[in-house]
Amino acid sequence: MKNLLGRIRSLLSGRAAADQGPVDDPLDYEQLVHLDAEGLAEQGILIAYEDLMPKLLTYAKALSEVTEDIDSDAATYAVCSAQKRFEIWGDGASNEDGWERATVAFFEIVNANLVGASHKFYALYGGNDLSGMFLTPEEFTAARRLIKRRSDWPWIPVNEPPHYGYPNFDGS
Repeated sequence: MKNLLGRIRSLLSGRAAADQGPVDDPLDYEQLVHLDAEGLAEQGILIAYEDLMPKLLTYAKALSEVTEDIDSDAATYAVCSAQKRFEIWGDGASNEDGWERATVAFFEIVNANLVGASHKFYALYGGNDLSGMFLTPEEFTAARRLIKRRSDWPWIPVNEPPHYGYPNFDGS
């Protein structure tokens, strides 16, 4: 956020980016993809996946199909990809942690397309601020080393409650 504010100030003041001195945040926030965990959990995984496809295809050779299984009468929502089913709401999934399960499912589906690729799709932030960014292993390592606040680190969501891999809590 500090880096973003510095960039905005420099644009408004007319100073060149080179005048700002060393950059303490290695991420290119213009590449940030806003997702919103609530939106994903409320039957939004397929739409978000379709929106991400053009960028995803720059790193993946082929994309897996994603389908949704929605039953409004039973209040269930699940997504399927590559013979794997992700229960988001109902049908064995508790009514808690739906946002987290949707986040894990989305990132697992996207990253399954990136096996062997130069980049992975990392989460940034969480909840309504959940976003994603394609990073190389070197960019990921640099971000973890240079970004001071753990809650601002890129991370890979995992199906391990209660924090699901979010770096502010798990010490990673």
